[in-house]
Amino acid sequence: MQSAVNSANNGDTIIVEPGTYTENVVINLKNDLLIRSTNEGPASTVIAANDSNINVITLSNCNNVTIQGLNVTGAGTDRSGIYVLNSLNCKIKDNIMHDDALGIYIRGSGYTVVSNNTATKSLLAGLGRAINIHQSDYTTVSNNRVSNNNYGIYITASQANTVSGNTVNLSASSGIVMENASNVTLENNNLNSNGAHGIYLTNSNGNFMRNNNVFNSTNNSFEIYSSSGNEITGNTVSDNSIDTLTHGIHLNTAHNNVLRSNTVSNNDYGIAMIYSNNNDVVNNTASGNNRGIYLAYTSSTNTLSDNKVHSSINGGIVLQNCNNNNIVNNKATLNTGGSTTNGIIIGGASNNNVSNNDASGNRRGIYITSTSSGNKVSGNTLNSNSGHGILLENAGSNNNITGNTISSNGGVGIYLVNSNNTYVLNNVAPSNLRGIEVSTTNESVISNNTASNSIASGIRVSLSNNNTISGNRVQDNSYFGIELNSSRYNNISSNNINKNIEAGMFLCAQSKYNLIYNNYLNNVRNTNNNNTECTWNIAKTPGRNIAGGSNLGGNFWGNPVLKNGHSQLYANNDSDGDGIIDIVYNGDKLTDYLPLKEIIVVLPEANFTTNVSSGYVPMTVQFTDLSKNTTGWSWNFGDGNSSTDRNTTHTYSTAGNYTVTLTVNNANGTASITAIINAMNLDPNPNPNNVLPEADFTTNVSSGVKPLTVLFTDTSRNSTARSWDVNGDGVEDSNEASFAYTYFSRGKYPATLTARNENGTAVKTIEISVSGGGGGGGGGGGGGSPEPAKNVEVKELSQTFITNGKAAKFDLTKNATCVVYVNFDSKKTVGKTTTIVEQLKNKSTLTSNLTDGEAYKHFNVWVGNSGFATSSNIENPTICFKVEKSWLQDKNIDQNSITLNRYEDENKRDDKDGTWTQLPASLLKEDSKYLYFTADVPGYSFFAITGKAKASPVETVTDTEPGDGPGNIGDEVEDKDSETEPISSEIEKKGMPGFGMFCGIVGLSAAFLYKRK
Repeated sequence: MQSAVNSANNGDTIIVEPGTYTENVVINLKNDLLIRSTNEGPASTVIAANDSNINVITLSNCNNVTIQGLNVTGAGTDRSGIYVLNSLNCKIKDNIMHDDALGIYIRGSGYTVVSNNTATKSLLAGLGRAINIHQSDYTTVSNNRVSNNNYGIYITASQANTVSGNTVNLSASSGIVMENASNVTLENNNLNSNGAHGIYLTNSNGNFMRNNNVFNSTNNSFEIYSSSGNEITGNTVSDNSIDTLTHGIHLNTAHNNVLRSNTVSNNDYGIAMIYSNNNDVVNNTASGNNRGIYLAYTSSTNTLSDNKVHSSINGGIVLQNCNNNNIVNNKATLNTGGSTTNGIIIGGASNNNVSNNDASGNRRGIYITSTSSGNKVSGNTLNSNSGHGILLENAGSNNNITGNTISSNGGVGIYLVNSNNTYVLNNVAPSNLRGIEVSTTNESVISNNTASNSIASGIRVSLSNNNTISGNRVQDNSYFGIELNSSRYNNISSNNINKNIEAGMFLCAQSKYNLIYNNYLNNVRNTNNNNTECTWNIAKTPGRNIAGGSNLGGNFWGNPVLKNGHSQLYANNDSDGDGIIDIVYNGDKLTDYLPLKEIIVVLPEANFTTNVSSGYVPMTVQFTDLSKNTTGWSWNFGDGNSSTDRNTTHTYSTAGNYTVTLTVNNANGTASITAIINAMNLDPNPNPNNVLPEADFTTNVSSGVKPLTVLFTDTSRNSTARSWDVNGDGVEDSNEASFAYTYFSRGKYPATLTARNENGTAVKTIEISVSGGGGGGGGGGGGGSPEPAKNVEVKELSQTFITNGKAAKFDLTKNATCVVYVNFDSKKTVGKTTTIVEQLKNKSTLTSNLTDGEAYKHFNVWVGNSGFATSSNIENPTICFKVEKSWLQDKNIDQNSITLNRYEDENKRDDKDGTWTQLPASLLKEDSKYLYFTADVPGYSFFAITGKAKASPVETVTDTEPGDGPGNIGDEVEDKDSETEPISSEIEKKGMPGFGMFCGIVGLSAAFLYKRK
């Protein structure tokens, strides 16, 4: 064969006849050469090494050479069957590589194709490499069959290669290895029964692994070590049995990778990340693993979203000793393999966001333990778990359990055990063993929750002191509404405790020194009280009480069946009309000195009409009051004049657009409504052809209870086109002559018709008033901004469709302002909704000055119709904003000091008594120009971004030593009604080496949430 090669010219074809050729062949400086066997193929055409210490076939400094259909064998240690060096566009295909230490070795040779080869070993099984690609770019390795090597396919220091359709089996170490490789595509490969790993990446970035099938790897099917920016998508990873320390996909010190739509099953760990940050794990399915998805050992800022994790033995999603991760929109369900298997576990992990997940049908839904602190658990669904819905056992402080739905669980809906300073807010917990239980837990807040239809008590407080139990709705429970067992110094206030079977409240003999006031107790038996040392009222204090009266004091005492509760029997005994019954309530070892009287509060509703809304000066307008429940009127005509008559007229002498405001009042409060009057100058020399439009319209109703449907009908004159904006968001709602619009949220909405013709435009505005439903503060108003236009630098709008129970996200895609997006979870369906972001030139004219920090930007956020964005309609509101790195550098600003400030004015934005509140901001990501932050906010209104200058640098030296990893998560309590016992370990760190870590836990988030309540 060597003789034929030596005599060949460029462009020749060398056909190798069947037989065995014992020689070492060197092909040098040849181009466009084809060397192939006859049609009988490689089985009968053998090239055997004459010297096993030399490559069998060496191809060097050649271009466009093809070696095809040969059986190459006998290359010894570190030698290759076919060695391609410094050559371009060569093809190695349809060959058999048998018992070669290195089957095919491509080095420094770009654009090479290695396809349809078979590389196996008998004598050297488990040694060497079948296909080795080194410093060779744009190489294609496809449809090869590789088995019984140490490494199947090994790619080093190469980029832009494609490895597809290969079958790699029985490698002693790894099936496919990429080392210092980039932009390589691995797709549609099958890897079976390889040793340590199926696919192994080390120091390799920006690669793509798609649709590979990796089965029965001894250790890890995918090992991603010290590699970043890779995409792992659509792969199937499985094992025929669960072996200890096997991982389907394992990230170790790997950052900024994307794991999407993979299926992982039958591993000890399905998907695992240690020491790995800022990875996205999206839409994967992990089933039948010991642990479905596992984050541990300082892994942070990772996002797990839209994954399905089920049939796990030890836990569905597990967070151990890792912080600041986002666990959102996952389904961790039907994880029942162990007696205490949890849907989601948080152990020794802090400041994680666990939101909008479904953790139903498990042994337990969400388990938080091992001093985990500052975690936010919100908007999750936890139904039909055989044990507890949410269990906090030996957790740290400032965990926030907010807005979850916990229903029909065999244990407690939300169970706190030895977990102080926890915030349980706005959750709905029906049909559990008990709705909420607090055991050996102090200084926590249980507020605005619903606990109903429990098999036992709605809320149980046991061996717990100094807690606040307020604003909860506790009803229709089989035992007690609120039960206190050996618990002291708790504040039980403003709860609605209604129709509970055994009693509204139970207090044992040792539940002393509790303060119990402003509760609405309406049960056949209101108390089962066994001590005399609790206080059942505060001093009379002005303020709306739970029964509708104007003063706080004691409690309302009712009976829903016989109507003979103390507050019902003596409802007429309120001589001074203060809402406090004059007769003291004595009963069941308690005295309430200031029992409440129920008062139905009727607020005024403002409304009026005008005979005309536009015309020529002098223009006289008749104003007719249509308000309800009103005793006083105040008109502001917008031109400096006013009136206190109920119905009045006013003449406008100067052209302009005037905002008319009617404010009405009664003893319980005030209400206002506005309309626009358009007064115009009459043209002294009118052209009969230049007729301006006259805007006018009618509505079937202008006020009512939500949802309110209003029919708008255009009655304009001289108009050829129209535009309706009936919710004040600045976006056209219709251009039809007549249409209906439904208002789903309470509020006052300016409804505007703009009429047009070729000569100009005319506008008419009235106000639509929608009432009904609950209140709630903190809502960013819509319906037009109160900010003067002269102070607005730039404005951007975003629209989306809002559906009950779904996350709503408004992306500001034009990048006109410092706000990137606004999102929240909606409690109602309201349809298409607009969010407006105004970036201001200076601070808002409606706020006071900031008192702390260097201001970067001031901005306002208005969401939907006026009054929509309140706690009655939305929850978990957040803002993502960006800060220029150049500003931080110019101002010497400490990045960690970036804060979002929110201004709230309880007196209707009068700039007199408002306050700025600092909201913690978390760094989300960064690019070359900006840092991106997110912050949880109580509502949308006026904001400012601030930072503080860096302190003078102080040099410090910290010595660290390798050590054992953080402590393991302790086992959890069993789902019992009463006592808990200490236990050892549920989550094993065996085989997961760790390092000692310094962990600073900032608990501001939950503390702030407590403040805003």
